[in-house]
Amino acid sequence: MANRERGDRILTDWNRVFDALADPSRRYVLEYLHDRTQPVPVWELAIALAVRTTDRPADQVDIQIVEQAETGIVHVHLPKLEAANLVESNGETITLTDHAETLPLFTPAYRGIVRPAASEENEGDWES
Repeated sequence: MANRERGDRILTDWNRVFDALADPSRRYVLEYLHDRTQPVPVWELAIALAVRTTDRPADQVDIQIVEQAETGIVHVHLPKLEAANLVESNGETITLTDHAETLPLFTPAYRGIVRPAASEENEGDWES
């Protein structure tokens, strides 16, 4: 085993990571950010979260729902995700941290607990 300096390794506070992952909206935020190559504006993320929670197209989601999603992102979800070192925000945009990319958060099994694709929803039905 290599002798590494403390600064060479990433220390993970698993309690904070698990706390951040406990909420489905935060898991969706991570999934959404993972699928983008550029920083995501908070407002775009709020629209995406509102669309997900209402199951309506973006042009049919009430602006108040988007504003509520934005408030939740800024005041609840981002602080928990930042405390777990999973995202970074400059107040206007959000990105995944390099640390988040090193965790096994984006495996097919993880993606299944966020929300299955429409074609996958019925694949696991045991009743016919």
